Amino acid sequence: MSSGAFRDIRGFLCSSTNVTTLVPKSSIIVGWPRVLDRTPSILITQVAGHDYGYLGYKKSDPGSRLRREEVTFQLDIVTDNRRDGYIIENEITPLLIASGACRKVSDVDGFDDEANVNRKQVSYLYTKFHDD
Repeated sequence: MSSGAFRDIRGFLCSSTNVTTLVPKSSIIVGWPRVLDRTPSILITQVAGHDYGYLGYKKSDPGSRLRREEVTFQLDIVTDNRRDGYIIENEITPLLIASGACRKVSDVDGFDDEANVNRKQVSYLYTKFHDD
């Protein structure tokens, strides 16, 4: 996943006052922290990624090579209780879908025994087109 995709996803989340009133911007993190010491938090990680060159990609002139980047990313919504996870996810999903670049793929709800927190894992497919 390109760093641009991480910036885009984090930017979508940080630009929404509905999201940032529930989770501070400083707690919307790309990757996993060494120690999970604050809740609520949103952790952004990549699950899978693909790049597709369109017909004629190899022979096209630079600047006119159409490529599609698809990234499946996961948001780990870490909270002290399960209800807060649902509230946060209900703000995030419509925001990402409305961006036109994301669609929800899956979600899982669980408890992290090691960190002693509730974790809602939600996956989205992010699509972006590039002219290389």
